[in-house]
Amino acid sequence: MARLQPRTALIPPATSRPRRLLPLSPPPAWLRRIPWVHLAWASLLLYFDWQDLLRQSVPVPPVPEDHFWSRALTTDVLDSGLFYLNWLLMPRLFRRGWLGAYLAVLVVGLAAFCALRIGMSYGFDEVKVQGQSQPLRYYVWVLQPYYLLLGGQILLLSFFLRLAGDYLREREQRHELEQQHLRTELALLKTQLHPHFLFNTLNNIYSLTLHASPQAPEAVLRLAELMRYQLYESTDDLVPLAREISHLQSFLTLQQLRLPTADEADEAIEFRILLPPGAAHTLRLPPMLLLPLVENAFKHGDLTARPHVVRLNLELAPGGQLHFLVRNRVAPEAAPPGGVGLANLRRRLELLYPGTHALVITANQQEYAVRLSVKVK
Repeated sequence: MARLQPRTALIPPATSRPRRLLPLSPPPAWLRRIPWVHLAWASLLLYFDWQDLLRQSVPVPPVPEDHFWSRALTTDVLDSGLFYLNWLLMPRLFRRGWLGAYLAVLVVGLAAFCALRIGMSYGFDEVKVQGQSQPLRYYVWVLQPYYLLLGGQILLLSFFLRLAGDYLREREQRHELEQQHLRTELALLKTQLHPHFLFNTLNNIYSLTLHASPQAPEAVLRLAELMRYQLYESTDDLVPLAREISHLQSFLTLQQLRLPTADEADEAIEFRILLPPGAAHTLRLPPMLLLPLVENAFKHGDLTARPHVVRLNLELAPGGQLHFLVRNRVAPEAAPPGGVGLANLRRRLELLYPGTHALVITANQQEYAVRLSVKVK
């Protein structure tokens, strides 16, 4: 039977820092602030201007050579006006359900776009037949279908880009809200766990003081050490496994004070640790994840059982799966196992390891066993 290992054997190096338990990192904030849609629209306009500029070297009418940049700038302004008309209308009318007003404004905007584009073409004298300028009605008859189609494509592009941008933005906000909710719930569960642990431990110390046990001062010191870990050293999302083991050993030492003699206490608690060399310092898991199972064993277990009151087994399986088994004899008058500690543990496992953990409880009138399996980082 293995005795409890010395506490100093698994203390992690002072320079080690636990990694944060976070989902896949989102893009950097500066990258999300870049107006990608507006840059893409400006790039599209420049691309078509560049194509028109290249056509100047090819003698294909009706592309005139005069006033190229004036026409290009005017065209870009009109196209952008129609693009951003829909861009601004969608959150104000479309998303509020004012579909009729939204469509009416778009029709008016499309008509104005066609009229201005035709007027611009007429002003720059873009259409000539056999070198002769044409009247305005000819421009309307020839260019109206083209500009209606072009304007419709611009509106559709603006609509779907705005829709996609809003969807991605809402999904990111929803993800942030979910993560914030999970962090808040986990923090609440940890704050509930600390008073629960303190309450049970104070009851144990109270029973020692009732019998004027000389072990009571030692129990108070052990409790102070445990609370120091819970309040100051377990605030990270992930801690080295060595810290959790050291914390469990301190808790077991505190529980040994409740047993009749030191010799029996050393033998009555069996804690087997089967880990590869150095694994306790490199593997990480959420803090206070193992303690509720051990605490529950002492709360509902039979402290008079021999040869063992509680048997603990911690081992690492291939693939990084950590198995923690707690077995104890059931006290004749013990309350049904469960309560705040196990309920909080179940909820934390659901939040931290959704669908990737196992908590198996086996109970009968003589023995109570809990096996926890999680994949450690």
